[in-house]
Amino acid sequence: MNIEQLIKDSPDAIIVLDEKDLVVYWNRGATETFGYTEEEMMGQHLDNIVPEKLRKRHTEAFLKYVETGQSKYERGHTMAVPATHKDGRRLSIAFRISAEVIHGQVKYVAAIVRDVTDTWQKNMEQIRRIKELEAMLKEKEKHL
Repeated sequence: MNIEQLIKDSPDAIIVLDEKDLVVYWNRGATETFGYTEEEMMGQHLDNIVPEKLRKRHTEAFLKYVETGQSKYERGHTMAVPATHKDGRRLSIAFRISAEVIHGQVKYVAAIVRDVTDTWQKNMEQIRRIKELEAMLKEKEKHL
């Protein structure tokens, strides 16, 4: 069994960043999810996939995590955030992180990422429909 090949071929995006917030690993799932090749992303910040309005917040949170080893999220917490595909499409992604800590210092942060755009859109449609039905119900109650 070649574990390295299994990870490389995973349909989930697996991304590893070093302590400077630079990509040091980008698997096939990351390419399929975001549209950028490994060659395009190696040594780069995640600016290509982080929406512009969230880049500063991402960088600050990442660097704080590296510095302190602390996150506002508990271990095992699944984070859901918007992302951007190479072709400009908005994505909704969910991910969990883990870190390699050497001598008390975070050296690498890995994220396993899934594209949950379809689920997010379905949820938004359900919320819209519920609000629509609630408004109709209120209107009917007025006439009783």
